[in-house]
Amino acid sequence: MKGNLTSAWLELLGGLLVVLGVLLAWLAFTLANQTIDPNLEKNLMRVRVDLPGFLEGAARQLSVAAAWMAGVGAVLFFGAGYLVWVFRVLLGLAALFALGVWAWLALGWA
Repeated sequence: MKGNLTSAWLELLGGLLVVLGVLLAWLAFTLANQTIDPNLEKNLMRVRVDLPGFLEGAARQLSVAAAWMAGVGAVLFFGAGYLVWVFRVLLGLAALFALGVWAWLALGWA
């Protein structure tokens, strides 16, 4: 695929998404391995806050978001040229459809 300015921007966006996904995964890993002060946990249980469960749930949600972000970034990074081609084909088909509807209405076939 021949590169152009649009595919270069998509590759840059994909690379940025991959890096942000990795950083988000690192944050999820850090939250999952967080040690909790027993006194803090005891005080939070008095007001019925499950801090270990909250951190585990937050880490799980962050890891899912990180995986999606890195996956979409990889698709953009490695398939930018093909995505530009697909978008151009879809836009061409949409233009042909609009032209066909206009001709159908203008010629009185409706």
